Amino acid sequence: RFVVLWKLSSGINAEYGRDVGVYTISCLPDGLETATEILSQALIHGKFSDSEIEAARESIACELEMFKLGADQEPIVTDCVHHAAYAGKSIGRFKICPLESLTEISRSDIMSFYSSNFRPSRMVLVGVGVDHGDLVKFGAKYFPSDLSTGSGQDEPATVYTGGQCYRHDDTPPPMIGPQELPTLTHVSIGFESSSHQAEEYVKFCVLNTLMGGGGSFSAGGPGKGMYTRLYLQVLNRYHWVYSALALNHPYQETGLFTINASSHPNHGWDLVQVLIRQFKEMGGGINHAELERAKTQLKSTLLMNLEYRTIILEDIGRSSSQRFFQRSRF
Repeated sequence: RFVVLWKLSSGINAEYGRDVGVYTISCLPDGLETATEILSQALIHGKFSDSEIEAARESIACELEMFKLGADQEPIVTDCVHHAAYAGKSIGRFKICPLESLTEISRSDIMSFYSSNFRPSRMVLVGVGVDHGDLVKFGAKYFPSDLSTGSGQDEPATVYTGGQCYRHDDTPPPMIGPQELPTLTHVSIGFESSSHQAEEYVKFCVLNTLMGGGGSFSAGGPGKGMYTRLYLQVLNRYHWVYSALALNHPYQETGLFTINASSHPNHGWDLVQVLIRQFKEMGGGINHAELERAKTQLKSTLLMNLEYRTIILEDIGRSSSQRFFQRSRF
């Protein structure tokens, strides 16, 4: 199949979030039918050999090892705050697989999950830059609705509960060059926001842009993002804060708005107090200048996203399956 993709000047990619998986193929227009067939073979006619499963285990184990060697702990922090927010259920399940669980996942477990969930009735086929009639024809040919097997796994409604999640690691940071990485405490505080179907969703997008944030070093050059609140009121005021970033995680039934930050362990308690103060001040008034700046920046981001077909592809898919907001609503 890789030879076929190469001949079509194609690229293939798979990404998984907490609520949706996206499989994409980019190819020349005359390769649409072949690309659709390849997606079909992967998504509803997949066969997993023992060697492929073992290779996947090794790849995941390598990724887990990279977490220990790298300074980016954001995925782990995000995992923990979701686990606390939703009591470890539904989207609150840990996304990062524990190392000890890798050997426990058997081929029969994978095939059972695959046959129950990878069915045409649970999928949306999307094309960008293709003829709509051809896409419909090839979709009906390679993703027939009567192929559904199994009853699927119906999830209970996602309910925000709130809670706490802690992880302690005494492993010293690795050496990167002549110096070791700094030892940091990572904190995330979050509250329930809104689903991406609610009217309040756009307001949370504006709030997220307004709070902004980033690292103590701006990789994009001097001044990038410096007018957001977390830069002005946190990173510029407290030299011991390494990073502070606002994030909004919207889902079909709920949402989670968080501020993730890091500092030296000696300032862990101070960091928590700073973040709590930021949440309190969100309800204390927003001046006109920062509000207009956030709205303009959000519009700019949306318009910039129109330049990327992969983003448009996912947006159309979510519009079809989850009634995502149209751009005109923004």
